Amino acid sequence: MNIFTDTMDHYAINNELSKTNIYYKLLFTIITIIVNLLSQSYIVPIIIFLFVSFLILYKAKIPIKVYSIFMATPIAFGLISLVFMALFFGEGTQILKLGIFGWGVTASGFNLGILLLARILGGVSCIGFLVLTTPVNRLFIVAENLRIPKIIIDIALLMYRFIFMFLESAVVMYNAQKTRLGYYNYKNSFYCLGILASMIFIRTWDQGDISFNALKSRGYDGEINLLNNEKSIHEISKINIFLLVLFEALLIIGIILTGTTSIL
Repeated sequence: MNIFTDTMDHYAINNELSKTNIYYKLLFTIITIIVNLLSQSYIVPIIIFLFVSFLILYKAKIPIKVYSIFMATPIAFGLISLVFMALFFGEGTQILKLGIFGWGVTASGFNLGILLLARILGGVSCIGFLVLTTPVNRLFIVAENLRIPKIIIDIALLMYRFIFMFLESAVVMYNAQKTRLGYYNYKNSFYCLGILASMIFIRTWDQGDISFNALKSRGYDGEINLLNNEKSIHEISKINIFLLVLFEALLIIGIILTGTTSIL
């Protein structure tokens, strides 16, 4: 099963929190991200990351493999940023000298890199909580309820639909090329990749015409109507509101107590 064509979409629909009020999840995500960015210490973002990861893995029951793949790229960028921050953005005496071009690690640069990495973990995990536990069609409905221009929603809806469809087509064509001795060396790999890209472009062009004609034959008048059966923000229970306020208040208290605490 391909993680980008089936698995993430499948688990976004089939998880223990998929039916939770989406406005409650949006409020939790947005407020927690803001608190995450306000923290001047790595401690609160790490707490956010651990707590949200617990919700994703044990409350929503998203498989750890899916969550790991989702987090892999942000973590990689965070580690790269940590290295660059430690080497080039610090001030003061170097605590570790590399002996190359005068490069070295400073305490301020390292602490700044750790803070950035922690914020990345906290922020991306919050986004992952929303994305991995919420079917994307519900997000489009909420966007419509929030009065986002209809043309933007329609374009996003079509893009989402066709991106995964063409990824699947690309995988099928790639496997067909492999069975015909494609990609057996570098020169052949570039040749096969060029053919694959051109075929995807042609397939995209043709599918666009086919989809437009199919929509027109079904009464398409320039707008794609979505079935709106979402609960409103007013239907969030008082206990859930209390828990959200309590959690965010504890995080803010944590920000005040930790201040600018750093590792070095």
